[in-house]
Amino acid sequence: MRTRRSIIPRRRIGTGVTAQPLQRSSSTASTWRTITIIGAFIAAPVMMFLGYNSFGAVAASNFHIHDLAEDYSEGVAVALLLLMLIQFWPIPAEHRRALTLLWLIRMGVALGMMIAFEAIYYGGDATRFFLHGKSLNQPLDAIEFGAGTANIMAIVGLLAKVTGSYTVIKVLFTHVGLIAAYIFYRAAVICLGREKIALLYILGILPSLLFWSSQLGKDPIVLLGIAIYCYGVAGLIVQQRFSMILWIAVGLAIASFIRIWLGLIFVTPVVFTFIMASRTSPLAKMAFLVIGVPAFLFAMNLFAARFRIASAEELIATTDALSQSWMRGGSAQAIGGGFDSLQSMITFIPIGAFTALFRPLPLEVPNIFGILAGLENAVLLLLILLGLFRRGVGWLGQPILLWAAATLFIWAAIYGFVSYQNLGTAFRFRVQVVPILLLLGLYLSFAHHLLPASGPRAVRAPPPSGPPSGERSAGADARG
Repeated sequence: MRTRRSIIPRRRIGTGVTAQPLQRSSSTASTWRTITIIGAFIAAPVMMFLGYNSFGAVAASNFHIHDLAEDYSEGVAVALLLLMLIQFWPIPAEHRRALTLLWLIRMGVALGMMIAFEAIYYGGDATRFFLHGKSLNQPLDAIEFGAGTANIMAIVGLLAKVTGSYTVIKVLFTHVGLIAAYIFYRAAVICLGREKIALLYILGILPSLLFWSSQLGKDPIVLLGIAIYCYGVAGLIVQQRFSMILWIAVGLAIASFIRIWLGLIFVTPVVFTFIMASRTSPLAKMAFLVIGVPAFLFAMNLFAARFRIASAEELIATTDALSQSWMRGGSAQAIGGGFDSLQSMITFIPIGAFTALFRPLPLEVPNIFGILAGLENAVLLLLILLGLFRRGVGWLGQPILLWAAATLFIWAAIYGFVSYQNLGTAFRFRVQVVPILLLLGLYLSFAHHLLPASGPRAVRAPPPSGPPSGERSAGADARG
């Protein structure tokens, strides 16, 4: 007797493990789209109105803005122009709709919530970047690879040659943050081998990612570099496209342009993963080794030169000095005894790494920012714990997941020495890797299929240009 087949289509991904029905995926995307629409059309205008009327005058005084209405109006006009230009991006229509909503929310944050932040926290990074940057007569002369503060000021100085509006410059940096979130999503699509548009909405409205990349500062530029790097890594490890090494190099160059040590941190896991775990030929691994090892040594030399480290003793002393320098502010805490040996540094790594990734926890920092940070961190920690409970450690056999875990560990091990001293700084620094942490946690906790197998026959993501048409477009929407 023949059994009736289900009318619900199922896809086989990579290794042949059955995926969840597409209808459930579409329902998830619809939920996040609804949340984003509410935020875009209700919360964003309210934030803009309250920010401008309640804090605009104080913020304008802090930034020496003489005509607030003119400065703000120019910023809103540029934000709307960028909104219109999104409609012409060479990407699928569903992506443009999502980015339109996400940009409207970012407008609310940058042109509303951020004004309150700028008014309350006078003397912050944005104030220095703008006031010093626009005073530079020769901005190009101030550029120094790896000197983030000087480079952001130089960028502001160059933009100030075109516009004197602080709000316009802030909007441009905010748009860079949106582009970074989208590139992270494209990297996730390569890893999954299919569209999952809900992930774009989640990346777009994750509080820490949204807030810290919607301002004039280092974070939007650093995030753009790391996003491009992740896109290249996904193409290299999952699809084994060696041309993606160029994306990796460009991403690391952008991130290192602001923070020199990021090159060393992020080149290490991709070299390790590709050589040790990728399912490619020995000849290809040898070819990558010829590129990867010199890149690692170059990044290490830049790092050592930047901090004048020539011996283990200097490494210990520099680490202790940098760590202690961040022990300030209401969320500061001291490391008893500091660091006086390599053993003390190695012993500290587990607690430092945990702090860098998951603290402050709820109620550790008793202010509004600390409470919100604690809630987000608690969610991320629960995702990882749930995923580990559900899957154990067998997922480390997947090269791209091994890369994600290695990247998070190496980053956290290094940043832990700074993050432990100041929990507020820890939350801000973690933005650099929060997309990787979030996507890994979501996969481990909720995915019902394996990732595509690495190699030339792995399922490839749709090309980045041109919307799908006809039935293909309908199928893409259903999969989202």
